[in-house]
This record gives sequence, C-alpha cells and structure tokens, in this order.
Amino acid sequence: MVRCIERAGIVLSKIKRIKCAKCGNEYRIDDVPPNDGCGGRIDFTFDLEELKERFSRDSLEAERSKSNIQKYFDLLPLTERGEAVTVGEGQTALLKSKRLAKKMGLKNLFLKIETTNPSGSFKDRPISVGVSRALEEGATTVSAASSGNAAAAMSTYAAGGGIRSVVFVPENAPSGKLIHLRTLGAHVFRVRKEKEGVDPTTTLLKAACKEFGWTPCPSFGPFNCFQFEGTKTLGFEIAEQMNWEVPDWIFFPTGSGGLMAGTMKGFSEFEQMGLIDRLPRPVVVQPEGCAPVVRAFHEEQNPLDIQPWDSNETVAGGLADPFPWDGDAALRYLRLANGKATEVSDKEIEKYLVDLGKLEGIFAEPSGVAGLAGLDALLQQGIIDRNESVCVPITGSGFKDLATPDRLTEPVKLISPDTAELQDALS
Repeated sequence: MVRCIERAGIVLSKIKRIKCAKCGNEYRIDDVPPNDGCGGRIDFTFDLEELKERFSRDSLEAERSKSNIQKYFDLLPLTERGEAVTVGEGQTALLKSKRLAKKMGLKNLFLKIETTNPSGSFKDRPISVGVSRALEEGATTVSAASSGNAAAAMSTYAAGGGIRSVVFVPENAPSGKLIHLRTLGAHVFRVRKEKEGVDPTTTLLKAACKEFGWTPCPSFGPFNCFQFEGTKTLGFEIAEQMNWEVPDWIFFPTGSGGLMAGTMKGFSEFEQMGLIDRLPRPVVVQPEGCAPVVRAFHEEQNPLDIQPWDSNETVAGGLADPFPWDGDAALRYLRLANGKATEVSDKEIEKYLVDLGKLEGIFAEPSGVAGLAGLDALLQQGIIDRNESVCVPITGSGFKDLATPDRLTEPVKLISPDTAELQDALS
C-alpha cells in the first residue's frame, strides 16, 4: 500500500496503489510523474472500502450544486482543493429523447449532452484534473497534441489557472477550432506530417516537454495519468441522474479510447462502493476510416499491443486517432462488461448529425454523434432489444466543425421583403 502523505492538512489515504499498466512500476502520490518512461499509462487504485464511508447516495445528492472537481475530489488524484481549477465543467443535462427515440424505435434513449461543457466537449472533465494537478506541482506551461477538443479544454483551464498553454495540431485541423484556441490565449502550431505511421503532433509534444520542462496535458492517459481519472465523473453523473439504475447499454464515440475507459472506471468504482448494482454494457464506436480499437477487439489483439491504423480518413476528425493510446483500458472494460465494438461510415455519422439537430434541437459535431450511428448499426443487427435502456453521450458541439453541417444543410435563400415570395420560397 502507498504510504499516506500529509499535505496541507489532508491525509491522502484515499489512494491505495499507483502502478503502470504496462511495466508494473509503482509510485507514491507525492512522486508521480505525468507518465511512465515505458510508454504505459499510470493507473490509480483508490481505497474504495474507506471512501464508501464518505460517499452515499444522499451525500452526493446534497452536494449537487458543487463544482465537478469539488464534488468528486476524493475520487480524483488531486491533493490540494484550493489549487483545483474549475470553470463550470460537468453536471451536464441527461435528456430523455422523444422524437429521435421514436424514429429509432426505442422506448428509453438517453442523451448525455456534453456539448454544454465550457469548452464545448467532454474533454473538460479530464483536462480540468490534468491542469489542476499541474498547478499543484508548480507548472508554468502545459502542452497538448490534439485535433482540437482536448487543446480547447487545456487552453480553457490554463487560462483559468493563469499559466501558459502550447498546442500542436494536425496540419488539417478545422479552422474553427483554431480560432477558439487563439482566443483563449494559446500558442498554436500546425505540425507537418513528414513520415507515415508517425504522429507528428505527439512527436513534437514529447520532445518539447522533455526539452523545456513543460507538463504534457493531452487527453491520452499514457501522456498524463492524472487527467485520465477526470473522465470518471461522466459515469458518476449518469448513475446519479438515472437514479442509480444505470442504462443497459452505453455507446461511446471512440478515438484513443479514453472516454470509454475513463467513464467505465467511474461506473466500476460506484459499483464497488455499492452505489450501483451492475455495470452498463459498453459499445465502442469508431469511423470506418480509423477503427483500431474495433479491429483489436474483433481480432482479440493483446491490449498492450494494439496495432495502429494506417490512415485517418474520416469526417469525424475528433475520432481520427490511428494510435489508440488508451485502447488497452478500453479493451479490458469491453471484455469485463461484455461489451461490443462497431464501425460506422461517414454517411451514417452525417445522417445523425442532421437528425439530432432537427429532431432534438442539439447541434453537435460529427465526432459527437458517432455513438448514435453505432446504436443504429446494432439495432439493425438485432443486438439491442428496443425495450432496453440506452445512453449515448453527445460529446462535442457543432461549433467545433461548421464546415460539415454547412455542407449537409440547404443554403440560405435571399428573398425580397414580400410575403408572396416568402410563401414560394417555403414551398
């Protein structure tokens, strides 16, 4: 067991073990680097027997108004409440779908609306923890390699914490995401791809953090183990919002695997503390143009040796991750909870981007609706019973990628201020 550390009057007995998932190295809470030298993710095992005395359904309900980090602080790898950075992340709506559910033939379809997080995606959950930990360690610069959402989250919390953010994005990153980053004060750099099979953004991230002493804070667990734990709060919230009856199925848009693995770890910790009585069955959904975790699941690849995808051609830019950094954890939870994995086409993703907007009034980016396309696929295969309850996180705002909805919807018509012309145009 890791020895308890006393810091600022807080005894850190909440963490029982800190261990690299790949090489087995163990660490103390006061001496944990963001990542292990072997390239594996450092995992935290919390003392849930002790913590279940502090958490109950009633106590969590009583703290509903608290910020996400403060409410779940004892289930996160943080030591200083006063250093925690929050700008209002979490506590997002869980919407019971009506019109979309009817079209899909489902009785109980729940949409977790992550688009309303401060930076517009679920990435605020992990990154708020990563930046908070960086502040505890006295960091002055955080850095990320990202298609946009993790970078936006990191830049948001870096601004909130008063430290510098440096971001490396792919050469083809959507301009809307880059405007967002620049407005948040981030130093943003497009990075050229010079060699096939090598991610230039993560290559530069690792080199820059090593040379300049920056704290890496992308959304990949092997690069920053602290932020991975923040995604657990999505599972915590869904369990609470569904009155402790978790859904039968939950569909995850998947890039590197961190969303699915982190959320399922949250459900697992609540189950171990007796707050819920079972785990939902997870489904990993990836675009056909970049599906390394789906392939690894069906081919029964070694979780620690998932083969990267050769390309990343998909409209769902946030899922275009040929290197599944947290795929090992995702595969383990798929097998633990009897989950499934499926690929979907760009056409199917685009269909649900439009349907979600027209039927539910929710504006999401392509990556954010991939879970709905995956749900449709499993319904068509007869895997999902239409009477079962299903939850789909809508993970990113449509404002992240305006080019796709602009292409999929009718152009705006120019008319005169005349009702007859208006009637003709409407017909």
